[in-house]
Amino acid sequence: MTALRKVVLLVALLGLGLQLLVREQLGDAGAIVPLGDLLGDLPPLVLVAGMLLLAVFGDLLYVPVRRGESTEELTLYEAAVVAAVLLLPARDALWVPIAAIALTSLMLRRDAVKSVFNIANFAACTGLLVAVVHTMSGPGQGLSSRTVLAMVVGLLAFCALNLLLLALVLKVLGEGETKQVLVDGSRLALVTAATTIALTGGAVVAGEAAPSLLPFSLVPAVALLTAYRATAQSSEQRQRSARLLALSHVLAGRVDPDEMLPAFLSQCRQVFGAEVAVALIEPSVAPGHDSGLTASDERGAGASQGPTTDVERALLGSRGGEAAVLTGPLPHGWVQAIVAPLEADGEPLGALVLASREKSLLGEAELTLLTPLASALAVALRGAAHLRRLTEETSKLQAVVDQSSDGILVLDGAGSVQLWSPALTALTGRSEAEALGRPLSDTVRTTNTDGAECDAFTAGRELLTPDAPQATVELTLRRHDGEQRVIRCAHAGVFADGELLRDVVIVHDITRERQVERLKADFIATVSHELRTPVTPIKGYADLLRRRGDAMTPERRNECLAVISDRCDHLARLVEDLLLASRISATEGSATAQVDLGSGDLVALVQRAAGDFGHDGERVHLSLPADPVPVTCDPMRVIQVLTNLIGNALKYSPAGSPVQVALAVEGEQAYVDVADHGRGIPADQLERVFEKFHRVEDPMRMTTGGTGLGLYIARQLAGAMGGTLQCASTLGTGSVFRFSLKRAHAQPLRASPLVPAAVNPVPVTLTAGSTGLVPTPRPDTAAPRDARLQAS
Repeated sequence: MTALRKVVLLVALLGLGLQLLVREQLGDAGAIVPLGDLLGDLPPLVLVAGMLLLAVFGDLLYVPVRRGESTEELTLYEAAVVAAVLLLPARDALWVPIAAIALTSLMLRRDAVKSVFNIANFAACTGLLVAVVHTMSGPGQGLSSRTVLAMVVGLLAFCALNLLLLALVLKVLGEGETKQVLVDGSRLALVTAATTIALTGGAVVAGEAAPSLLPFSLVPAVALLTAYRATAQSSEQRQRSARLLALSHVLAGRVDPDEMLPAFLSQCRQVFGAEVAVALIEPSVAPGHDSGLTASDERGAGASQGPTTDVERALLGSRGGEAAVLTGPLPHGWVQAIVAPLEADGEPLGALVLASREKSLLGEAELTLLTPLASALAVALRGAAHLRRLTEETSKLQAVVDQSSDGILVLDGAGSVQLWSPALTALTGRSEAEALGRPLSDTVRTTNTDGAECDAFTAGRELLTPDAPQATVELTLRRHDGEQRVIRCAHAGVFADGELLRDVVIVHDITRERQVERLKADFIATVSHELRTPVTPIKGYADLLRRRGDAMTPERRNECLAVISDRCDHLARLVEDLLLASRISATEGSATAQVDLGSGDLVALVQRAAGDFGHDGERVHLSLPADPVPVTCDPMRVIQVLTNLIGNALKYSPAGSPVQVALAVEGEQAYVDVADHGRGIPADQLERVFEKFHRVEDPMRMTTGGTGLGLYIARQLAGAMGGTLQCASTLGTGSVFRFSLKRAHAQPLRASPLVPAAVNPVPVTLTAGSTGLVPTPRPDTAAPRDARLQAS
């Protein structure tokens, strides 16, 4: 049971209780003002019927008074009730007003709950009025001063109880503050009480003194009602104008249909005093609702939304798309409704419906006013739909701008920034706040292909014309932190009357592409040089053997063949490096597939790698532990890594300078340090030396050979074996490469065939330099000549 029904039930119990209590107390008490002489031989039932008709007439002759969300009716009913209390016996005075209310509710087809409340309310108030008047005056007292005082007190009690019960119901319905309802109602109650006493007293006196003047005593009442009706209509028009203004504000100030519709329907319902306002929206302007959308606002229930039902769709179809006043059987218990089409630019978007479940003032006049409001709502809905689609498209474009890896820039005709994408912030180091509204030349610094400073906007603007509005410019961007980036700016100009209005620029960072192109060029130069180096002696000695081989001594011929074989081995290693680098790249930079993990003695592997350098091996000084150091590895790949590191150390250090190779164990790691006393590596190149094809030297002026693949392959192989390869260097002092592997728990057999003869350790101390570890031989433990590796 709802709260309203509970309140109505309590009021009904109160009215019934007061009626029974007063009937029990007063019994057969007679009329306050007897009309026996006036009625003559007419039966008392005639007077009762007359009072009943007078009460019915008084309730039907009303003036509607709007108070907030509710509509009250100012009637002559109270005057008829007072007349019945004065002229009828107490028992009849109790039931006649109640019967009149019941009859008028049936005649006007009032809502059932409202009818029950009105009957119960007036039952309680009438019972209280009868009790007060009969208690303070008494039967047969006539219109004495005591009776007049009783009328005043009784009517005030009648109005107070009526107002309290009405305020209680309005509070349950949420249609007003109780205090404000009591304050506003008390003023009307006082006026009603005074008017009722004056009208009723005058009529009763006229009836006693001159019955023929009795009809004329009602003229002031009718005149008062007429005047008040005009005042109420004027007030209603003012309220309606204010609400129409509020409606225009709703349509003008809200662009979201989910906010606009409830506010519009609430105001529209109040403007016309309807109980229900409903907007039936077609699917074209109700995204996500394939069957359409029904938005409603009902007095006491508030706003709601849901899909359009078949009953509501049938209601739309029954009117043929025209504005109409509907009566007869209607959905949802409606008694009367007016329907206006929602049309924008000739396209039907739905309908606007106002309805009432009881007698209503919804007619042709209200329909005439509702129709333009419905049109305005349709235009607003269409505008909201367009705005929603525009917002969706804008959000898509914004997502493109925000997520694009290329910078997106929009300039006005003067070169000032209007749009600055996040990618541009990352590229230039300038935030959107720093760029917007400023000339592009004040935001970024650029140089052209010749290295001269230039205005990025002007560089593109000079190439744009109305006939050729697109152009591409390559520039070098100089960031505020000193970094330089090569960018390609694709300009697309928007012209009007030959003037540039807007320039849309896509900025693509091609620094990496230029670096790749440089790497390709360097690689071609390097490989060409490396391939030419072994091919030249092979070709030369082959020609020599072909022409003079028969005349050579066997020793000389073997020497030539040895050179050819050595150069072929060099060429094979070069090709193998290229193929291995290609296989690693094909597996997304992982060399796991290129290793066969097992275990090996790192001491023996270092000795084997150091023994592969022939005469140059004399410069290699080893510092190795006496016991084996088992590690998890692929032994052949370890030798390949160490050979590369030792070879680089020999290659990039001055002739005759030593290369220290030290093996140490720390925790679960074993590492080999290869230190040289060469030229060193710049700090910004320490990681780049492990990149594919990268060489610190300019390939066009390089003094040493190599493809730039050795360290790349070495690091990849080290990582595939679970190890690491790192570099530390100091310019002008030398470099240290540290190759670390995980120790193995099992003790593998030392591979004796791999160990060269006569190897004595030379201790090496690694000290910290400006960029890492720097090798320093211990002077007191310098290796003797016979401790160096001899050529094999």
